[in-house]
Amino acid sequence: MFERLFNKKVLAILGVFFTIFLTSGGIYLIIMQPGGAVQTGTGTSFMARSSTSQTSTEFFASFFLTLIGVAGFIFLEEALRKTFDLSGARMKYLVAIVLVLISLGLMEYLFWAKFH
Repeated sequence: MFERLFNKKVLAILGVFFTIFLTSGGIYLIIMQPGGAVQTGTGTSFMARSSTSQTSTEFFASFFLTLIGVAGFIFLEEALRKTFDLSGARMKYLVAIVLVLISLGLMEYLFWAKFH
């Protein structure tokens, strides 16, 4: 039973999710238990305008944006393999590029919105 559960593919997927969790600020989320929004001078914001703190909303946004980017790179790797289905490979390549660009663009916007 454990052999099927802990094969190379499952362990790789768990490793990717754990790495994304860590790089998105998962440890901060667990230890500090921040709220979903913070009070500002003009009302409420979903982003803490600080380099030393974050809200749980920021964590989920960065987690899913990083996950979208990883999915794009996985599609890109699959599209660049040798295949006899060129139209399918082109479609995977196009989807991969779009996912990576969306992820990078929105992550850049999140960074800009946090510090400006």
